Amino acid sequence: MKRRQLIGAATVMAGFLAAVPGRAADAKPPEPRVFGGAQVQEVYRVLLDRDDLLLESIIDIVKKENIQDGEVLISSGSIQGCTYHYVGSTATKAKNIFKTVKGPYEILAGMGVIADGEPHIHIVLSHDGKGGFGGHLEKGCRVLYLAELTIIKYSGPPLTRKENANGISLLQAK
Repeated sequence: MKRRQLIGAATVMAGFLAAVPGRAADAKPPEPRVFGGAQVQEVYRVLLDRDDLLLESIIDIVKKENIQDGEVLISSGSIQGCTYHYVGSTATKAKNIFKTVKGPYEILAGMGVIADGEPHIHIVLSHDGKGGFGGHLEKGCRVLYLAELTIIKYSGPPLTRKENANGISLLQAK
């Protein structure tokens, strides 16, 4: 039974690879880039209050604590307005669509990597039972009642971001 499931999964994956524009059906996907050697140096648990700016507060903490490499985890909260962007096409060069929402929204999750002192965070919001939505967090997202988050500071080999030929900002060793 398991063998048939594995063969079925492999067939589905092969179909996905063949359907990706610009990729030959027999082309192998690129190897993942793994950046090892990081150690947790410090953990900051943060409570933001009503009217605090979410991304701007995170950036302030990152600068104040000199966090060059790390991670941000937003576990809960609510916002009264937020701007985010998401990709709007499957073309080789990304097309971003910016959206601003106003009103009460729950933060379902948020997370991202800090590289070279710059946080890159994605957020998931929900409103009125319409399910989750979101994307890359932009400045101007204002807390409604509270936001609880954790910022992890890593030590070890530093990371940075560099744009590739298509304008996509990719992690790389510094």
